[in-house]
Amino acid sequence: MSSFRNTHQHNRKKANNGIEVPLLTQWLILFFVLGLSGLFFVYLKNQQHAIGKQTRIIEEQLVGARAHNDALIAKITGLTSRGALQHKLDEKCLDLVPIRETAIARISVPSSLEQSRDVMRTAALR
Repeated sequence: MSSFRNTHQHNRKKANNGIEVPLLTQWLILFFVLGLSGLFFVYLKNQQHAIGKQTRIIEEQLVGARAHNDALIAKITGLTSRGALQHKLDEKCLDLVPIRETAIARISVPSSLEQSRDVMRTAALR
């Protein structure tokens, strides 16, 4: 009977395989980190697509604004060309008045600065 007990206890020890908690914890942490990494990757991809859509919309608006600006520049150029101004002048829409001699400002260099060579000269019309 003693041999039966020894064999039975020996079998019981073999059959009693415990769960290795540290190994299980390591695997759970690894899967948790991988799951969070996957979710973060999906979030970043969604953000990338949303920003890409916004960029395309803004680029389309920019192209439209540039086309509108070019059309306005062409219109301004047409309205301010010599032929258009001459046509308006002929129709008496514009009136050209000569500049009076008293309305012209002439700037001359002061005499004190002409004699001094240590002082830098400023731009002046003669």
